[in-house]
Amino acid sequence: MLDLIKKNIAGVVVNKALKNKQTEGISFKDVVRNSYKFLILMPENESHFHHSFLVLNFFDSLKKDFSVFTHDFRVSLLPIKFRRFAINYGINDISRLNLPSHSLKQKMNEMEFSIVLDLNKDENLFNSLIANIVKSEVRMGFKKNDSDIYYNFQFESAEDDPDIFYKNLLNCLQMF
Repeated sequence: MLDLIKKNIAGVVVNKALKNKQTEGISFKDVVRNSYKFLILMPENESHFHHSFLVLNFFDSLKKDFSVFTHDFRVSLLPIKFRRFAINYGINDISRLNLPSHSLKQKMNEMEFSIVLDLNKDENLFNSLIANIVKSEVRMGFKKNDSDIYYNFQFESAEDDPDIFYKNLLNCLQMF
């Protein structure tokens, strides 16, 4: 019950913070090909976390500059070649409402990326807010409740198998 109340309060706080944020019209033609710096927000779901390495390998094969945002204890689970790209956060970076702490917001607000890609298929206010804190023209994520507020490019997939799910995402990214 308390978690539900905290989640609802966090939702109101995030919606209020992003309510006045407006973006200009963006042409998504060749947006991935022409972009130079990416922030990839890794999924919280354990199975999805391991299958999302396909996305990291995709950006690596394109020789793109990217950073990986994940929990500090999950950095060691990343393939060795991607650990140096990790931006991690710990328990002290999470507020009581399960949102980014003030210090993490300040740290992330100083960063600039061409594209932020949130790989969480399930609703995750923490990562949705991080996607909007960093300076980025394009914010990509999956279709969820109120995702129109957080992302200006959304993927929709009814697929539950993580392997097929991320292969479909890669097929979509290759079009851009």
